[in-house]
Amino acid sequence: MLRRRARPEAPPERPGRSEGAGRPSSGAGAGSTSSEPFTYIQRGTTIVGRLDASGRVRVHGVVRGDVKVDGALEVAEAGLVEGSSVEAADVKIIGKVVVERLVASGKVEIWKGGELIGDVKATSLDIEEGARFTGHSEMAGGSERQEPLAAQAPDLEEAAAALLQEAEVGRP
Repeated sequence: MLRRRARPEAPPERPGRSEGAGRPSSGAGAGSTSSEPFTYIQRGTTIVGRLDASGRVRVHGVVRGDVKVDGALEVAEAGLVEGSSVEAADVKIIGKVVVERLVASGKVEIWKGGELIGDVKATSLDIEEGARFTGHSEMAGGSERQEPLAAQAPDLEEAAAALLQEAEVGRP
């Protein structure tokens, strides 16, 4: 008699890289009772094209194309994501992500050994010692949008000139 499982279990982590080893856990491991969808892209698998998923997506293989995840995207040590855009709630990178624009409604974490090349917009960006980030970052979630510094330059120049003038007036 065969029994079907409600959802596939997450494969075991590689030795030395368990979620409990000082790294934050996403909460949906092999013993979890969560019904969150889980997508696993195995090492040796290459996906070319757009990837749309919900729940948690863990990439041990290669994804070449745009990625949109309504949930968490995890790029494992051997994982590679290349494309023009990545969108997810949270992103954890131990492998490599090369993208023009990564947008997260929550947190982006680049763990030791991980690499992110591209621009990031997220509410939080955490770069662990030994990780690499090349690009620009923008904090999301603020209700007030500030003008770019270039647009503020005349006001900044005026303020700097006023400060210098006050400093000179106060000199003996």
